[in-house]
Amino acid sequence: MTALFDLGGHVALVTGGNGGIGLGMATALAGQGASVAIWGTNPAKNAAAAEQLRAIGNPVLDLVCDVGDHQAVIDGMATVVAELGRIDSCFVNAGVGGQAPSFVGMSEDEWHRVMRVNLDGAFFTAQEAVKQMVAQDPQGGSVVFTPSGSAKYGQQ
Repeated sequence: MTALFDLGGHVALVTGGNGGIGLGMATALAGQGASVAIWGTNPAKNAAAAEQLRAIGNPVLDLVCDVGDHQAVIDGMATVVAELGRIDSCFVNAGVGGQAPSFVGMSEDEWHRVMRVNLDGAFFTAQEAVKQMVAQDPQGGSVVFTPSGSAKYGQQ
């Protein structure tokens, strides 16, 4: 059954890949043979996650990347391609929650922080990944978004 999901030669990028759902995705991808790049903003968490992933035995690249910064995303994509050769799949998973106890109590600055990462960051990441996927040979790839539970349940 494992051969059905063989990802040998596949390069995957997982934003927010240093913990939680992202690290779970990166672990599953590496477990099936993929080379994995993980992005996160916490260098210590990135290093710990990369060490865990390297134990699986496939190439791993960990980068500090703030997906809300378009130039950081452009630079991060270039580094992934330079180090791992291409991007076959991009898991747009990075996200932050609001620090306010409720929507009503959220400050304008907090709103902008959440939107910069969760909305702008998703756009920048997907756009730059697709540019790479179109430019590489052979062309193609997949972009997968991780939605937030807040989309269904909101914040009280």
